[in-house]
Amino acid sequence: MRFFAKPVLSEAEGLRMTFTRRVTENSVKTVEAIKPDWKWGTFIGFFLPFLAATVFADTNPVKTESQGNPTVTPAVVQSPDTKQGLKFVVGSHGLDSLSFNGQSLLVSLESGELQPQKSVFRAVLDALVPRSSPRAATPDIKADTVDLSYPWGRISCAYGKRDDRLTMRLEVSNTSSEPLNEFSLRLMELNFPCVPDGGTLEAGMFGFGFKGPEWPLDRWPASIPSVADPLFVVPIIRADFGTGVLNFCSDDLECSVGIPHTTNPPDGTRYPLVITCRDIKPGTTRVFNVSLRFGPAGAGVQDLSGDLLERYAGKYPFQVDWKDRRPIGAIFLAGPQINVPSNPRRWIVNFGQIDITNDKGKAAFRAALLKLADNSVQVLKDTGAQGMITWDPEGEEFPGACYYGDPRLVPTLAPEMEFKNDGTKSVIDEYFEKFRAAGLRTGVCIRPQQIAMIDGKPVHQDTDDDHATEVLLERIGYAKQRWGCTLFYVDSTTTATIGGRSYYPDVFKAVAQAYPDVLLIPENESMRYFAYSAPLNSYMHHKITSTPAGARLVYPKAFSVLMAPDGDRPEDHHALVSAVRRGDILLFNGWYKGDGAEKIKRLYEEARRLSEVGSQSSNQ
Repeated sequence: MRFFAKPVLSEAEGLRMTFTRRVTENSVKTVEAIKPDWKWGTFIGFFLPFLAATVFADTNPVKTESQGNPTVTPAVVQSPDTKQGLKFVVGSHGLDSLSFNGQSLLVSLESGELQPQKSVFRAVLDALVPRSSPRAATPDIKADTVDLSYPWGRISCAYGKRDDRLTMRLEVSNTSSEPLNEFSLRLMELNFPCVPDGGTLEAGMFGFGFKGPEWPLDRWPASIPSVADPLFVVPIIRADFGTGVLNFCSDDLECSVGIPHTTNPPDGTRYPLVITCRDIKPGTTRVFNVSLRFGPAGAGVQDLSGDLLERYAGKYPFQVDWKDRRPIGAIFLAGPQINVPSNPRRWIVNFGQIDITNDKGKAAFRAALLKLADNSVQVLKDTGAQGMITWDPEGEEFPGACYYGDPRLVPTLAPEMEFKNDGTKSVIDEYFEKFRAAGLRTGVCIRPQQIAMIDGKPVHQDTDDDHATEVLLERIGYAKQRWGCTLFYVDSTTTATIGGRSYYPDVFKAVAQAYPDVLLIPENESMRYFAYSAPLNSYMHHKITSTPAGARLVYPKAFSVLMAPDGDRPEDHHALVSAVRRGDILLFNGWYKGDGAEKIKRLYEEARRLSEVGSQSSNQ
């Protein structure tokens, strides 16, 4: 995470701006990382209206329902005494009708068919070059069961009902000699009476999911995926359509559920319900259980899917054992606003006027750095902090590549940090020792990417999940052994592949299990990250004032590190006090005394007083 700074007006102002400059740049970096190739984006943009008009168009006439041959009726609200609750009819290809409290949710027979989910690319080709009709589903001799045949095997879907829950049990048999790595099925396409609100429980990049699922489905924030993958989040997608609420769930946590797009823009009322199944080995059969759980208007996620939340927390239990929730100070030793030839690492001490080209200058650098450490210790102690994180002990000689996030490279990228000035310890070791001697925790910024030196410059290399785990373990082990670090901000926790997905939560699970006595603070978050870490969110940039609601539905003890270098704003004061009372940790500028540090101190004091009053009241 990077921060931009204005030209130095004063040392304190320059130091403050060094902190605040960095998130903004990284937000741009992250957005750029997840943008698809422009040609593909142009392609999709050109064909999307065409797709809506051709591939997804409803061409079947609406028919009235008869006793002998049930079809779909228009979406009308019927009398509550005869049409309350969930009602559906299973035909030979899928659902022939589906309604909740008299509200029909299928617009045609085709809408209820069980069928393979087309990719956008496949849909475009089929629209441009019509293909022969696919093999129709064959009715099974068992009631309410539909079979689909493929060259590689067979899918059997058994429909069932439990109260207001439509269940679907899918048996997927791979009779081929090759593994079936992944495939998607469209279970049905629902037609809602209005644009539904909803979403996933995913926390989202930079905490945009902190309010919970409450956006119109056709206008989800870019940070919130339209698919709930159980590897990252509880597989639930919620849709509130005014007259009722639907939770689309993977009951056994084995497949992803998704509502990927609307098929009738700009109205935005029709949506396919899609599941994605993985890892069907040759000659095997796997079972996937999904459900559509309906409830009255106002029903919450827990009301309809409390059992699923508990099942997920049981499968991926909360493992963060970090009782200290006092604030953490951020310290930045370098910044791109410094441009002094004799100071190539851009150290900010002495207003950047540092000469590391000779021993005299290195001695002056050592004295200035240790003075900064002394001042920081005083600020942290006065504020009541538990410790600090230093972002750039390697310096910032190459701004385009930092943060390097590899403390092992300090001797290579910033050799003046190893200067001993006839002493027994290098200056960087003395720096960290001052904080430990004051009873404060220490930490550094690390990254899961590997660094390669190309033409004399460090270049970040993308890593897969397994390699990212190894990189983090090595860097944490080094900083922990050399400087006693236990606080680790993990920068750039997304892959560089198209889509820029977050690293799998198992990366942080493995690191947390290897080092149970450290606090991991990943930059980009997934809901399941909260089981192993305290992800970073920015109050300063995005007004995030709490751990995401979706995360706490699953993990009530989950907490975040909230970036609040300037303290609180009056309109958010009570929200941040509440966040502190619930265990969130505030991150502030920890190397100079300012209004931000004073506000942080007052927030914690007020939270402590309120907690004491509440405790006394409960004991009376």
